[in-house]
Amino acid sequence: MKLLFATGNQFKKELMIERLKELKDIEVVIPKDLGVNIDVVEDGTTPAENAYKKAKAYYDVLKMPTIAEDSGLYVDKFSDDEQPGLFVKRVNGRDDLSDEEIQAYYVELLKKHGGESLACYHTGVCIIDSEGNSFTDTIEETKFLLTSKIHEEEYRPGRPLEPISYDIHAKKYFTDRTEEENENHMKTLNDRYRELVMEHVLKKLYR
Repeated sequence: MKLLFATGNQFKKELMIERLKELKDIEVVIPKDLGVNIDVVEDGTTPAENAYKKAKAYYDVLKMPTIAEDSGLYVDKFSDDEQPGLFVKRVNGRDDLSDEEIQAYYVELLKKHGGESLACYHTGVCIIDSEGNSFTDTIEETKFLLTSKIHEEEYRPGRPLEPISYDIHAKKYFTDRTEEENENHMKTLNDRYRELVMEHVLKKLYR
């Protein structure tokens, strides 16, 4: 069964394929594979709301099982006004900052709160099955430490927080983790994704 993952990001597609590889009846495709592109307005107030908007937009056109996601960053010591939430890369209303500027902003904010804080991503996910029934969930991922101490390792473009993100279980910065350590950190999220797809998509195969 084809499962449409409502994203234009090839890297995210590969992650989803890896995440669901144990589910042999699922073939992950993205809109580009089907020659479809929809401009979805992501104006929800939570990750789950945005995930629903994306899933619904593509399901309405393609009428096939669809999954979508969105995420937000939440930092324990930040006030409500300081929370990145859905807008990790938007600072003071600007979304055109460089990676270096984004990183510098969070480093200075963390210094105001003692130099470090526990944080985690909340991932909203929406699944719409072949009959058009929708289900949303919010997954609180594994906590990690955000720190104002910048690690000197290079990081992937577009991921300016990796050099200030510290895995408290592996005891390494995100930039230093092995593939296995990265998978261990993502286990909560990955396991929940498989559960949701089995419950809301694959069940249709075995009725």
